[in-house]
Amino acid sequence: MKKCIKIILSILLTLSFILITMSLIIENIVVKTFSQEILSKKISGYFLSEIIDDVDINTLEKIEYNIRNSKYTIKITSKFIQTIIKNVAYNENINFDISKEIDLLISENMPKELYNKRVSTTKEYLNEKLVNTEKTLEENLIYSFGNYYIIILKLYNIFINIYFRIGMLLICTICIIGLVTTEKYKLLRIIQISSCITAIITLVVFVLIKLLSNFIDQRLAGGWLSNINLRLMITFIAIEFLISLGLFIVRKKLKLDNKYNES
Repeated sequence: MKKCIKIILSILLTLSFILITMSLIIENIVVKTFSQEILSKKISGYFLSEIIDDVDINTLEKIEYNIRNSKYTIKITSKFIQTIIKNVAYNENINFDISKEIDLLISENMPKELYNKRVSTTKEYLNEKLVNTEKTLEENLIYSFGNYYIIILKLYNIFINIYFRIGMLLICTICIIGLVTTEKYKLLRIIQISSCITAIITLVVFVLIKLLSNFIDQRLAGGWLSNINLRLMITFIAIEFLISLGLFIVRKKLKLDNKYNES
């Protein structure tokens, strides 16, 4: 019975590691990819069209780069995606309110000499264009992709939900506490194995996304994507393998396996 509990706790710990990791990575992939491939291009294009006759080409290029890499552009993208999910998948009627983010984005990028003259009209123009873009995508989403897309949106929303992550963290914590009491010297080994398995599965998912990138682009993104942003996934894979290696070295240095065999 005790051995069975240890196995269950070890499996649950590994699953919670995997699910938390995938939750964070998938949200990052979706938001960053949608931002860099679609929305940041539209935002920078709308912004530059308002000031293109008043600034030189070097300044335009700098502003475009800053907007496409701005944290406010990421926030707008995140709100964009969440609004679509709520309105399309859950049939709600949420307004796409990004006035605060637009204000901050314009304040950060509008040339000082144009600020007083163009700030008001640029804010209105950007807000109108982006709200219209969101509404248009809502209207076309199901028509273009079919009802199965609602299931995908709902699963994505559940998977990135803060309560889902808290639940996984609680399971992880409970498992570690349980293993501390039952596997005093073997705990680091269990965490090391869990981390290694998580790294391997993350790597497998990375390879699958790379292999299926064309399918994802055509079937889920309508051919809009030229590149899927997987930088956070690569970072997680490296960190997970390093944690696993670090725990292995600590175990050998402290000779915990020998202590476990003696106990």
